Amino acid sequence: MNYRIDIRYPAEEIIRNKRRLESTYQFEFFDRVPVLLGIEARYILHERSITFSEYFSDPRTQLIHQLENMKWRIENIPDDWLTTESITVSPDFQNVTNASGCGCEIFWQENETPHTHQRFTKIEEMCRFEFPEWRSTLWGKKLEWYQKMSTLVEDVEVILNGERIPVHVSLSINGDSPFMTAVELAGANFYMWLLEDADACLGFLHRITDRYVEVETAYRKLSNRPLRDGLNYSDDSAQVISLKQYRMFCVPIARRLYDIFGSDRFDGRLMHLCGRNVHLHPALLNDLGITLLHGFGSANTPGEMSLLAGKVILQGNIDPMTLYQGSVADVETETQKILEILGPSGGLILSDGFNVVPGTSLEMLATVKETSQRFGIPRQAA
Repeated sequence: MNYRIDIRYPAEEIIRNKRRLESTYQFEFFDRVPVLLGIEARYILHERSITFSEYFSDPRTQLIHQLENMKWRIENIPDDWLTTESITVSPDFQNVTNASGCGCEIFWQENETPHTHQRFTKIEEMCRFEFPEWRSTLWGKKLEWYQKMSTLVEDVEVILNGERIPVHVSLSINGDSPFMTAVELAGANFYMWLLEDADACLGFLHRITDRYVEVETAYRKLSNRPLRDGLNYSDDSAQVISLKQYRMFCVPIARRLYDIFGSDRFDGRLMHLCGRNVHLHPALLNDLGITLLHGFGSANTPGEMSLLAGKVILQGNIDPMTLYQGSVADVETETQKILEILGPSGGLILSDGFNVVPGTSLEMLATVKETSQRFGIPRQAA
């Protein structure tokens, strides 16, 4: 492949970023609350004028764009993301991979993220539905691209501040939960079916979970990754159901996956919920024992996070529309409020719901970090 990329970033900042985050994971402080902005591929590809169709064209092209995306992020996004002198890439088909693995057809677009096609409209169809052989789906394509990328990186040179650094290739199923996949397969019908036939829905969720366990176990063996190495998990589609329903339908399958793949690290039982999730906090804390709420969104006010504050690492919750359309003063005010309310408990990382809008100005993003710098260590924890 013979590809070289040069990245410049202050070496002393890498050290400070690492210390800042390590302290946060211990509910302590280094010098201020860290900032990790939700910069996804859609943001950087837009900034680099690269289409999604090109990004998905083949493993070599995607590898190059992931490396160029990381260079752009490191050199342009004003946050604390870079903490180590190494780079990790992974085959990426966005948030449709698990749904494809369980039988959803995928609609690919020129310059938008891919979407799923609903597979059935009747509960009888759900009960009879047979999953495809997983190697024929995006799970299989992900494995194929992982193998090709692992060979390609042997001829890649990533130079950070004049020194070559290692490039790792990782492999895992997406974090999207079995509940999210069920909703992709059945659409909004699935929410009605929870009330009409709870046993059928729970049985279907366990069937999906069996598939997750099978594929993720195979991935970890093939990539020499320990089975209990932490789990990145998301339950976004479940936020509209009640706490009682969540405990009935989501907790059993999430607990299964956490117990098989989770770990005791700060990110060992990670949960992503970017929408309204306050009503689910008792289950997240007491039933699932999550260690980090990742990208919790602005739909949850800082004052509503008291049950989790100081017990779970909280990464959020600036409104992406404030960043996109607001003024510098708006961003300062919102960031300051989060710091004042949640900062003293420790374990806070300033972020958003991982929905930074393409086209959001770097000035607005920089305001978050600048506000954290001015605020410093929260007074009550100093």
